[in-house]
Amino acid sequence: MLSSYFPPKQQSSLSSDVELLRVLAFEMADYVFALPISLIFKVIDCPPITKSHDSDLGIADFDGRTVVVVNLAQKLSTQNSTNESWQKRFLILTQTRQKELCGIPIDFPPALIEIPKKNIQPLPLSARQIKALSIATHVVTLYKSEHSVNFLMGKEEVKIFLIGI
Repeated sequence: MLSSYFPPKQQSSLSSDVELLRVLAFEMADYVFALPISLIFKVIDCPPITKSHDSDLGIADFDGRTVVVVNLAQKLSTQNSTNESWQKRFLILTQTRQKELCGIPIDFPPALIEIPKKNIQPLPLSARQIKALSIATHVVTLYKSEHSVNFLMGKEEVKIFLIGI
């Protein structure tokens, strides 16, 4: 579960000058993805979603507005299955590049974390050819020894794939 806070590692007295990027991280399709907090409108309990039978898009109502919902779990699935469940517990509301409200349904609460900007690396173009990583633009690796990471489940490190950077 991603309910942990990731405090930056204190390396020296200059560490207070380290620029941090605040992101909302969530698990999906055996990966950890994150969106910059500046792109997040709200996280809500997931309302009923009207799904399309032939795509990974659906719609939901939020405060009297219709919101496009992107089922990333289905989009990222390596199988060509439209059976990926739309029934999720939470909905991350964000904006598209066209400034339309968009929702991403997730199973578990996301985590608000801070990542040192200097550790963020562009995701190589060849890695973006992998279906599950095609939505990411950057990647950062967090190490258990450097952070209070409860969701690593025995892993020493976790790669977080950043969207919208």
